[in-house]
Amino acid sequence: MEERNFRPQSLNDFIGQTKIKQTLGLMLNSARIQGQPLEHIILFGGAGLGKTSLAQIVANEQHAAMHEVSAPSIERLGDLISILVALRDRDVLFIDEIHAARKEAQETLYSAMEDFVANIPVKGGSAESGAAPLILPLKRFTLVGATTDFGLLPGPLRARFGHLFALDLYSVEELEQVVLRAARLADVLIDRASARMLAERSRGTPRIALRLFRRAYDVAVSLGDDLTLEVTEQAMAMLEIDALGLDDADRRYLAALAQTYQGGPVGPKSLAASTGFDEATVTQAIEPWLLRAGLLARTRLGRRLTRLGWQHTGEFLNLSVPEAALTEADPEQDTGIGEPDPE
Repeated sequence: MEERNFRPQSLNDFIGQTKIKQTLGLMLNSARIQGQPLEHIILFGGAGLGKTSLAQIVANEQHAAMHEVSAPSIERLGDLISILVALRDRDVLFIDEIHAARKEAQETLYSAMEDFVANIPVKGGSAESGAAPLILPLKRFTLVGATTDFGLLPGPLRARFGHLFALDLYSVEELEQVVLRAARLADVLIDRASARMLAERSRGTPRIALRLFRRAYDVAVSLGDDLTLEVTEQAMAMLEIDALGLDDADRRYLAALAQTYQGGPVGPKSLAASTGFDEATVTQAIEPWLLRAGLLARTRLGRRLTRLGWQHTGEFLNLSVPEAALTEADPEQDTGIGEPDPE
């Protein structure tokens, strides 16, 4: 029972992201009427929100194949060229973490996306010698780029995409439908209360919802039971996932912020050093959900616990919450984009 077994194969099967489905559906229908492949598109959002699934759906809707590659794995220009020349009409080239593509790969993509040709430098040639690159014609394909950090995508590459789709975290109701659909596909009996509990602890992310569903099902199989609320509660206790979806890493982060830095403000580098996590894990894996859950505020002076954050941290640490933390207004959120926190 793996995640790919539950991936939707059409827009009708895809749960959530309603506005994206509407716009993408219109674009696909227009391309179909015109007899053209879909425009190149960018999918932006956190891990596990459905970028790969949407790329596969684009391929399915065009009755074509999807070729998947991660940008950091393209080490040589020849690797990218070999992928491009293998594409057929309307095929989808899905490049994950496209913002991390090397410069020469980006430059090759420019002509491939605009003119459907691959410019191959002639060995030993140079601009001074006047040696022209070898030009290979390509089939008319669709490039679907995915990124978790849209700001790092170079401007010239960004400009060559026809549309940007920003994927948001899912609601509890949407995640409940994700779990119920997975149970239906796996022929697993699950009650509504269990599906709701799994959804509430999935941090707004379908991939996490499916992972928790599989672990709860493991417990049910071991006990010879259906996926009841009691079984689901037992599974969550074993995984140490609390009612807000926090795990041990989240609690370590909150504990450091509360005990070492008295609730903040403090920057991510200091928090990473105190918790033993690298800074990327802190900023990309831990903080987004704490911010969304209202436990953490990102201010101009650094990260701070909110009132709710103090209350929740005080509960699992059996810690007396400072009176000032419960009475003062929550810190103003930082509205600056990309502004570094002081260290």
